[in-house]
Amino acid sequence: MQNRKEYLKQLLHQKEWKQEDRDWLLQYLNENDLTDLREVAAEAYDADLLSAEPVLEREHSARILEKIHQRISARREPEPVVRRIGFSHWKVAAAAIIILIAGAGILGLLRKPVRQLSVTSGMQRKTVTLPDGSVAYLEPGTTLKYTGNYGRKDRTVTLAGEALFNVQKDDKHPFIVASSLISTKVLGTSFNMEARKITEAKVVVLTGMVQVEAKGEKNQEDKEVILTANKGAVYHSNTHLLEMSDATDDARFYSQKQQGRFIYDGEEIIKVVSDLQRYYNIDIKVDGRIQHCAFYGDVNIVDDLEKALDLIAVSLNAKINKDKNGNGYIIAGGNCH
Repeated sequence: MQNRKEYLKQLLHQKEWKQEDRDWLLQYLNENDLTDLREVAAEAYDADLLSAEPVLEREHSARILEKIHQRISARREPEPVVRRIGFSHWKVAAAAIIILIAGAGILGLLRKPVRQLSVTSGMQRKTVTLPDGSVAYLEPGTTLKYTGNYGRKDRTVTLAGEALFNVQKDDKHPFIVASSLISTKVLGTSFNMEARKITEAKVVVLTGMVQVEAKGEKNQEDKEVILTANKGAVYHSNTHLLEMSDATDDARFYSQKQQGRFIYDGEEIIKVVSDLQRYYNIDIKVDGRIQHCAFYGDVNIVDDLEKALDLIAVSLNAKINKDKNGNGYIIAGGNCH
């Protein structure tokens, strides 16, 4: 390798660094002898590089200054370069800071705190495509957070609310959804996770396999389950129980919701209405005599609720009325065919 001084000059003026370059400079800054760095700093000082516009945050610059200042102060021998240009050790350190600031690759060296990204769905459903191609379908009132380096070293997101995930397969980087109560880990699959309540969290698997783990438990036995397709798990913080169950109907609901259409081939009206209540978040009541009538048809979720209810009413020769409060609907009259 060329001499260290020339190598420092080269590194600090490169736009991009390789990993071995960053590792080398980190190791160099931890050594006691920083003579070459001080000389490079002094030359830069003479070259009037002090006018360079800083690109680092103040706290990062201060951290470098402290590290270099400690190394310089530890040496007792007078440095020729300091006497030559006539300024004290701390000014040499300051000049070194300018050099470091001027180097475009120094951001990688400092391991600058990674930016946190946050997506909130607000009052509407929202689709989020993550950097690796995985897709999150956020329900209203949901927040999804992940870091700016997502996908490089890990694939971790934090969920508050409810979302359905279609995860791109990556054997080297498991996909992890964290919440206040549970953590769900997958390699490639689709699943729905709900973490709205402070005492309960729920996961339902549509395809593939996931590992669900209760968080913050001293005894992790029975606090971790493996779920396959059409299986679900619910964790209750009050009882500290993580319970696994059949979730075939939930999986069907989430899958059809994702596809944008609910398809019914002889399902009972009460079941159809249950899906509509769940999707549109509105109370719907059905006369007892028609609750078990069969329904054949499709409901497109881009349509408004009243259009979906009209489909049901026509099939039963029933009527759709608003309830007394005007906040829900009643399917009345009609008969099974």
